[in-house]
Amino acid sequence: MSGRILIVDDLSINRTILRAKLQAACYDCLMADCGEKALSLAQNEIPDLILLDYRLPDIDGIDICKALRANPVTRNIPILLFSATADRQQRLTALQVGADDFLSKPLDESYLMGRIRSLLRARDQRAPNTLPSALPAVAGMAEQAPCFTPQGNIIVICDCGATHTGTCADLHAVMPDMRCTCLSLQQALRLNAETMRPDLFLVTPDVITQRGLQIIPDLLSRNQARGAELCIMLPEKQELLGAMALDLGAREVLYLPLDVQEAQLRLTKILHQKLQRDAMQRAFETQLDQAVRDPLTGLFNRRYLGARMSEIAVNLKSGSLSHCAVLVIDLDHFKAVNDRFGHNVGDDVLTEVSRRLRASLRNTDILARYGGEEFVVVMPGADLMAARRVALRLCKAVHTNSYAIAGSSEALHLSVSIGVAVQHAAFQGGMSDFAKTIVGQADDALRAAKDGGRNRVVTGQIVAA
Repeated sequence: MSGRILIVDDLSINRTILRAKLQAACYDCLMADCGEKALSLAQNEIPDLILLDYRLPDIDGIDICKALRANPVTRNIPILLFSATADRQQRLTALQVGADDFLSKPLDESYLMGRIRSLLRARDQRAPNTLPSALPAVAGMAEQAPCFTPQGNIIVICDCGATHTGTCADLHAVMPDMRCTCLSLQQALRLNAETMRPDLFLVTPDVITQRGLQIIPDLLSRNQARGAELCIMLPEKQELLGAMALDLGAREVLYLPLDVQEAQLRLTKILHQKLQRDAMQRAFETQLDQAVRDPLTGLFNRRYLGARMSEIAVNLKSGSLSHCAVLVIDLDHFKAVNDRFGHNVGDDVLTEVSRRLRASLRNTDILARYGGEEFVVVMPGADLMAARRVALRLCKAVHTNSYAIAGSSEALHLSVSIGVAVQHAAFQGGMSDFAKTIVGQADDALRAAKDGGRNRVVTGQIVAA
């Protein structure tokens, strides 16, 4: 795992030791001996992770954390804060202002490296679907970090099954506002992803004692756990076991006796990041969908149509698909609608025509707006007879009922002309040739339909080479 890490410590010997350890693990290192330089490097170099000393000559680690979290460019950089004192209030304050962990000196090397790998792995899970972190600020579009209380679905895995006793009851006290369900390990492994998909697994020490750390990959490999975070609880002074858990995929390690306030801070942060990642994934998927959709009608656009037709060409070429029909549809006299009623009415008409076309097709058919008032239907597996039957049904769907005009009692009647082309044998040409040829053949048939008086279907035929 590569990464660039910013080391912030006022003592040269400490920086040198940390750099040697990190470079041995093939990390690139940046160095800063004061808070001002650290903030400048973080802003300009955007490291993947920051190791930050609590005591610095100019700015303390808490204020640096606050500044980093307030800056849109550095807001999401993981921060490991460390101190020579193991003060509980310092640790809680560090977690409250946005540090991902608070470690005490001397640093336990195995736990430090495990925590670094865990944080970088979590960063990489978020990175693919986000813009470069500096881009929003450059574009002037940065927003303040959203403030909300995450309401995640938590599965507590313990040996008490569904009873709320012992550690399970303590965890309910830690997260009183969360949806917590106590399950045995066997119940968790058999979860139905359709009925329950957790955001976070909490594994109690008794389960680790009985089954070992192998349960971490066992849980995270299941379909119902896909995307879920996992936190384990261990007895105190088990940092080596905690480091191993982090490397196996655990997101967080809590040590007994449980500090309620610290556990709340750590788990809330994990849930916040997980739910934020889910929201980003949904937004990313929405953007992908919008990239292949026509914004007016919601139908697929030419970009999507071209990609799908390339897939179909491959199937035709291999012989796994025996037929494919293409219908090119044009709305008759549509220019007159825009000229007479305006483009708003024209848009309404196109939307309603799209709805009627879509309602008259099979789920496997591909309907796209090709441009203006022209549409294309691709029907994988359809022969000439089936394609013509569907084309006649589409003509009827568009023409039979009138179209309402906003603000007018006048009813508008419309029709479409349709050209049909079919490929019915193993296709021998290139993928781009297929789309160009079959759409061109259907377009020729469409012109014949228009020349023949409109509101009709004309079929053409492609013969395999």
